[in-house]
Amino acid sequence: MLSRLKPGFLYTDITPEIAENDFDVEADTWEMDGREVYRGTRDMRYDHANVFWLYDDALERVGCVEHNLADHADFAILWFQDSEFGTLLQEDGWEMGDDLWSKIPRRVFDRFVNEGWTTPAPFLEHCLQGPVRIVTPSMLVVRPVMYTCQRCGKKSLRNDPTCEMLPGYLDFPDKAKTFCIDFDFVVHTPPSTSSLWSRLLPPPDDDSSQEQAPEQEQPTESPNTEPTPPLSAPPPDQDTPDPRIPMPEEQVP
Repeated sequence: MLSRLKPGFLYTDITPEIAENDFDVEADTWEMDGREVYRGTRDMRYDHANVFWLYDDALERVGCVEHNLADHADFAILWFQDSEFGTLLQEDGWEMGDDLWSKIPRRVFDRFVNEGWTTPAPFLEHCLQGPVRIVTPSMLVVRPVMYTCQRCGKKSLRNDPTCEMLPGYLDFPDKAKTFCIDFDFVVHTPPSTSSLWSRLLPPPDDDSSQEQAPEQEQPTESPNTEPTPPLSAPPPDQDTPDPRIPMPEEQVP
């Protein structure tokens, strides 16, 4: 969950559990954004702002309010949302749909499973030669670097010493074939006003290999270290492929 008061600061402790500093605390009731919530005590782990966690009637954590250190009247309210992308970007309107596996033909599903390409990094690796791309929340925090061979045109998330690789930002050649997914490969659809697409653009005249991770209170996982998501039931034998996803021979070298 990205801070609104300090651009680039990332909250990673965003579980519904009561924060340690709020145990055995008599919390006050506040109305924020039209919602009645309980506000805990200041979380001293943070020094970029005065941060207070917010709780609902069931005492589940539902967000936080961050106050400017110099001006308490300057504050921002952040809410947890059903969509990880909505929580990260603090955007309403993200919709969660079917998993990505249900959108591809059975033979493509079988090949990816048989080859072990069932986590985001290897899945993306074997889509790079075609237009299909996936985006995970961590990719919006630190954008992956894509290497392109200057001789053969091969694209990879890894630097291949046998090729003349040059690093650059991961490209997104076709917006219609770009899927936002979580660790379980569930597809999240952004609202029309989302900042997603602007975040995927590389900054002008910048070196992607030098991009810095945002400040945060604890490490986050990179796209290459995400845990293996559970696979959903395979698609039915009768292929009903999403037309946006090419056949494996088209997207896998």
